[in-house]
Amino acid sequence: MAFLNKIGKAIGGAAGTASEKAKDFAETTKLKNAVSAEEKQINQYFLEIGKYVFEEERNNPESPYAEIISKITDSLRKIEELKRKIAEIKFDN
Repeated sequence: MAFLNKIGKAIGGAAGTASEKAKDFAETTKLKNAVSAEEKQINQYFLEIGKYVFEEERNNPESPYAEIISKITDSLRKIEELKRKIAEIKFDN
């Protein structure tokens, strides 16, 4: 009987440990998701700041951001050209 009691306690202890580990895993997953959500929000704020600075500084050749603004402007021109080509293809078909 003592042997069976030891096995029962061992199984019970293992089940308790597994249950605790599952709770810990669920909690850390929840916390990691919360961290990820906050990081995404921060990135959205950075994006908003960047758009604001771009709009405020885009016509200022003396801007400390002039080089980056030029790159963005070049990319915007490329996008417009690509969209124009897409429209031509659609129109031709």
